[in-house]
This record gives sequence, C-alpha cells and structure tokens, in this order.
Amino acid sequence: MILAIALQNIPEGTSVAIPMADAGFSRVQQFWAAVLTSAPQPIGAAVAYELVETTEALLPVSFAFAAGAMLALVAADLVPRSLSPRGWRGPLGLVAGATTMLVLSAALGV
Repeated sequence: MILAIALQNIPEGTSVAIPMADAGFSRVQQFWAAVLTSAPQPIGAAVAYELVETTEALLPVSFAFAAGAMLALVAADLVPRSLSPRGWRGPLGLVAGATTMLVLSAALGV
C-alpha cells in the first residue's frame, strides 16, 4: 500500500511541474511547487487515521472517496493531456503506469 501511494505521488508532482515548465518557471521552482503540493498529506493522513480508528465503518467510505478523487483527476486532466498530439510518449506512459499498478495490485493481493 505504501508503495502504491508513493508511486501515485510521481504523476501528482508531474502534473504540477509540467504546466509550470510550459509557463517558463525554473526547475527549482517546479521542484519545490511539486514538493509543497504533497506537504499537507501527512496532516490529512493523521486526521483520516484518527477518524478511521474511532469509527471503523469509515474505512471503506474513505477508500472509495480517495479512489474516486484520483480517478476523476486522471480522467479529467491526465488522460486528455497524455493523448494530445505530442507523439507516443504520453500513451506509452499511460499504459506503463496502469500496467505497473495492476501488477502491484495483483502481487500484493489488493
């Protein structure tokens, strides 16, 4: 599970850095913006942990909410950008990422 969450942060940081690169920001600015977008995650994780520990019935709902949010982001933003007329790298990355997550899911039994 930790590996899946860590891998999820790669496209999240990329989705921040790529538009910044197009806008002319430096690599240092892109890096720190990507890092700062992940900064609130430990706070949210702590709050979510406490809620799930006190009300165990929230666990399936919280997983469903997180999965839905990520799918909405991917469907609305990442997929259309990856399929734009920029060559083969976008679709290849999409397929490689989906394959990696499916293999990890099968290997870990989740």
